Amino acid sequence: MPPKPEDPNLSPQQKLAGSLERLFADHGRTLTDETTAQDFLITLTYVRRMLEGAGHQGVIDEEQHQDLDAMVQGMMAAPGLLAPE
Repeated sequence: MPPKPEDPNLSPQQKLAGSLERLFADHGRTLTDETTAQDFLITLTYVRRMLEGAGHQGVIDEEQHQDLDAMVQGMMAAPGLLAPE
């Protein structure tokens, strides 16, 4: 069972990991599965590349790029914060 994001004892990173795990669980998947986690990380790596391109194209400024990239990096940590079942 993934951690409940509303648990006050969890760090913000653990809450994010719990929210993502619940999303995956709703689709019969888990980020504790190595293949699923790898697919998730591949996708987020490309999202980071798209954000970089958006910055180069002037769609977002440097501060926005840094903020959004930090959020994506936080998401990338989720599989490592979840205990395998």
